[in-house]
Amino acid sequence: MIQTLRGAACALALGTLGVSAGTAAAQEGGGASWPSRPIRMVVPFPPGGGTDSLARIVAQHLQGALGQPVAVENRSGGSGVVGTEAVARAAPDGYTLAMTASGPITILPQMMAAPPYDPLRSFAYVAIPAATPLFMVVPPASPARGAAEFADWAKREPGRLNFCSIGVASPSHLSGEIFLRAFGLRMEHIPHRGSAPALTDTMAGNCQMLFDSGSSSAPLVRAGSLRALGVTASRRLEAFPEVPTMVEQGATGFEASTWSGVVAPAGTPPAVVERLNAEIRRLAATPAERRRVQDQGGVPLDLSPAQATEFVRREIDGWGTVIRAGNLRLD
Repeated sequence: MIQTLRGAACALALGTLGVSAGTAAAQEGGGASWPSRPIRMVVPFPPGGGTDSLARIVAQHLQGALGQPVAVENRSGGSGVVGTEAVARAAPDGYTLAMTASGPITILPQMMAAPPYDPLRSFAYVAIPAATPLFMVVPPASPARGAAEFADWAKREPGRLNFCSIGVASPSHLSGEIFLRAFGLRMEHIPHRGSAPALTDTMAGNCQMLFDSGSSSAPLVRAGSLRALGVTASRRLEAFPEVPTMVEQGATGFEASTWSGVVAPAGTPPAVVERLNAEIRRLAATPAERRRVQDQGGVPLDLSPAQATEFVRREIDGWGTVIRAGNLRLD
């Protein structure tokens, strides 16, 4: 949830100090012999989404920094659970990583009767470079020019409009459910297998509305391929000052964010985790990468592994409140 960014921002000064210390720890802990062969980075979503794009940027940087190939492997399914579970079960040797996201980590396990992994115990949290609010987007031909106007339209045609999501139990899905409750609406939910197909269907007019991360939707909004009716941030975004927040439009307390981060299997040597963390934070601190994040409405983060773990813990608590309030469960 976006509220956790305030706590994360307070950790930036302390977090920055950990970069040089993390590099030293990697050398002292035996990290000098790692890596000696290629690394696999699993993305539990299809190509083309924000998480996949970030994975390829990070993989390219790590390949140059570590001197070994870093191959991105898209392993989608189960709204991100399939690929995330595969990494949870992989050998904790530093050669299998995941660029996963908030859905399969902070939301889905809380909605499943028997989740295949524990979001806190099954992983070592390596780095979370940024968090991004979601845009409420509609096709360019939509009659709605704002969130409240869209709600009025949906009320006039109860049950006849739909909203898409990037997957069941994703922040995209739950944000849609929050919107329905905020305005007392009935709409059909159409889940997709990732951002790219959901955005494509929305642009084509097959979906009347979609909540998606700015990392995926912001470029399409700028290009006029989608219209943004609102953003789930606490205040208007500097890069999109014309887009009002959901709170401004009558959805009290509607603040949410999504994030993508690198995890490794629990038990991965701390020296390896620290070295990866230092390299990813070095990339995230470059002016080009900070500008890329901010242009998408995102908030750059600079977190140590311990701080990243605490960030995830707060995210689990925040989304858990939404899940319990809506009594949301997976069949």
